[in-house]
Amino acid sequence: MKPPQKLLILLLCFLLASVTHQAQAQTMYTVTGLITDARTGEPIPFASVALVGRRVGTVTDERGRYTIHAKILSDSIAVSSLGYVTQRQFIDRERTSQAVDIKLVSGGTALQEITVRAGENPAFRVLRQVRKNRFINDRKRLAAYESDNYVKTQVALSHVSDRMRRNPLIKRINEAMSKHDSIIDSEGHRLLPILVSESVSRYYYRDNPSRKREDIRKTRIKGVAVDDAGLSSQLLGGTNLVNQNFYDNYIPILGKDFASPIGDNWKNWYEFYLADTTKIGDHICYEIQFDPKRKEDLVFTGKAWIDTTTFALCQIETHIGSGANLNYVRQLTIEQELEPMIDSSSIGQATVGWLPTTIRLMADLTGVGKQSLGLRAEVALHSSNIVINKPHPLFFYEQPIEPSDTVATANEAYWDQVQQTLAGAESLNKDDLKARQIIDKLRTVPAVKTAEGVGQVLVTGFYKMGGIELGPYPYLFAINTVEGLRTRIGFRTNDQFSRNWIFRGYLAYGTFDRKFKYGGEVNYLFSRQHWTMAGVKMSDDLERLGLTPELIGGNRIFYALSRFGRYRGAYRSQQKELFFRSEPIRGILLTATLGSRTFDPIFPFHYRIHPDMGDLSPLQSTIYDTYWSVEARLARKEKYIMDGNDRITLGTKRAPVFTIRYTRGLRSLGGDFNYDRLTLRAQQSLRIGPFGRMSYLLSGGFTPSTLPAPLLFPHTGNPTPLLTNNTFNRMQFYEFVSDRFVSIHVQHRFEGFLFNRIPGIRKLNWRLVANVDALWGSLSKENQDVETFRPLPGGMKPIHFGSLDGSKPYLEVGYGIENIFKLIRIQAIHRLTYLDGGYNGIPISPFALKASASFNF
Repeated sequence: MKPPQKLLILLLCFLLASVTHQAQAQTMYTVTGLITDARTGEPIPFASVALVGRRVGTVTDERGRYTIHAKILSDSIAVSSLGYVTQRQFIDRERTSQAVDIKLVSGGTALQEITVRAGENPAFRVLRQVRKNRFINDRKRLAAYESDNYVKTQVALSHVSDRMRRNPLIKRINEAMSKHDSIIDSEGHRLLPILVSESVSRYYYRDNPSRKREDIRKTRIKGVAVDDAGLSSQLLGGTNLVNQNFYDNYIPILGKDFASPIGDNWKNWYEFYLADTTKIGDHICYEIQFDPKRKEDLVFTGKAWIDTTTFALCQIETHIGSGANLNYVRQLTIEQELEPMIDSSSIGQATVGWLPTTIRLMADLTGVGKQSLGLRAEVALHSSNIVINKPHPLFFYEQPIEPSDTVATANEAYWDQVQQTLAGAESLNKDDLKARQIIDKLRTVPAVKTAEGVGQVLVTGFYKMGGIELGPYPYLFAINTVEGLRTRIGFRTNDQFSRNWIFRGYLAYGTFDRKFKYGGEVNYLFSRQHWTMAGVKMSDDLERLGLTPELIGGNRIFYALSRFGRYRGAYRSQQKELFFRSEPIRGILLTATLGSRTFDPIFPFHYRIHPDMGDLSPLQSTIYDTYWSVEARLARKEKYIMDGNDRITLGTKRAPVFTIRYTRGLRSLGGDFNYDRLTLRAQQSLRIGPFGRMSYLLSGGFTPSTLPAPLLFPHTGNPTPLLTNNTFNRMQFYEFVSDRFVSIHVQHRFEGFLFNRIPGIRKLNWRLVANVDALWGSLSKENQDVETFRPLPGGMKPIHFGSLDGSKPYLEVGYGIENIFKLIRIQAIHRLTYLDGGYNGIPISPFALKASASFNF
């Protein structure tokens, strides 16, 4: 899941259902002028003239004259021509008509000779040299580097239609805003700003081993539904959004992998055209234009400027069009300007790699439907004060995962200095300052305040009341055969209540069983740096065998839905735990637990107290378990951000995550059994080049002890119509139990690899998905003997737990289509083994169609 605040911004935009300011007739601006040679005064024909940052331009005529018409101006124009230095000239954005003459200076540098084979695209030779020299030019060659970074982020609502304007909420906003409260983009659309932020940070990187650190020094954020520091400053204040390296084969954006135009497979994805040779800064560069071979593929269109002597990437401008198999994206643009890094300590001060010093990213997002509200997000980064090849000790990169309390500042003198020294061309302009004024006014509108509160509840699941939050709403009610109507109210505290003490609790009641259930937890956070925490929790509630939160991996929605309908395998559980958790080394999280729990089934279940006595053994249904456990979680390169007193993972960049846990049950602590249990878990997401993405979850467990089935490994079945990943979707609840097992869940998303190549189908943007779920397990004869088949008191037949043949796996395969209407996934599931007979009177169905909904780009 995306971090809550980032989702909240997006969701709020669609809740503001859709603030529209339709594009209105705009005054046309005109810029004319003459381009001449600075030395001779002769006019320069066919020179390129363009508005900087806009997709508007022209070429000079044979007399060196040009005319540009635009709905809105940028703050400067750029002029380039073969053999001349590219020059920029500021223009007046307020004047409707103006004349700007520019004199170009000769480049004065001879170009490197290019040999072109007959019949070969001349751009290919340049691109081969780019790949050949990438080990010299790529920033990864640097042993270490660090820089001061200035980041500016802007988010605004866009593409508001007349239909949206009739929305009551939008009417109230329009009534509160004057006609002057608007900003016009380059295409003439009116924008409604909802966030503007600036930040200053120091970024550190070292290679071998790879380590990163970023200290956010200062930030100021003004926006709707965002705070001034904390999570927002971490999401918007660093290089998280703009750190793409085009020398890599694939560029990760919005959870997708786009093929790089200068990656190893450039020829398979793109058409190229060697357009021109021009001067970028001090470098004479080839200008290469590229377009996708298939517009539905995850690729770019744009231009790259390649240095003619080193074949390094000097500058690149890429766009993602509406034809790409990508949801909710009208347009996405990435621009980078790179500079060579000179190692002054080396002989001759050699170039040792190129770093991007200016990066711009613009995303124009939309909802479902052509008339939906849009979201415009722009991020610009400028790096300065760069130091290379001076790595710090490894412990230095164990950075704080949360900025200091003093990171947020509105000190105008400080930001004026930043804009003069660090921001460069990305400094705040008139539109940015106007956006801040609009946001201040927007936040005073009562309807907007209401929408902020509703969006907070829908995204986080909690309603915030100062230091206490009520929720989560998915657990608010359920209807099942045991409890009837179950209602629940819960709460948690946040960092406004305390930055160290954390309280959570809930109270539930069922109308059928007329019983109260409850749960509570108290934690103390000792250190955010090493995420050290101790706590105690207790609960008395109704659970379902094999579907506790721990077994289903924290899938909140699946756990909430599992409380509806026929409640098979229900038992009452009282649980108490003490735990201590710490991360002494980044990526290694250790947890120690001491606890007890009860198992009191309300379904027909008994087990033999003395299995060696067979049917003569006395029977018992309840279990009292006391235990201690230790767990280690290894997540290399995992990155976190802090949301108050919670820690949110941003993933591990496809490195595997390993978890190993040992549990020891003890009679000496008052429990019914002595036992040992070992569980292991590994999961990872892998990029398979043009074939899409694959993810897997590998788990295993072993206990050599003799125990009743609930203390073994009940495997997670899912007979509901809802498709749920990492479960067995054609297995019944607690159909199989093992004392040793290995399972694997594999899912592969082909993205548009196949459907993008089928005429007609490719327009639907459907995506093929497939899965394989396998389970190898067995149950020892000693544990089988614990189970009884003798009729229970009253003649009721006991529930029977199945077991697997150790030489025969349980196997499911599935295939389906996702991204139907951009939301729906339909999956066909086949159960291939263990098809004979039934399970506790339930017939085996080897095939099912299941559905799920998800939000994916």
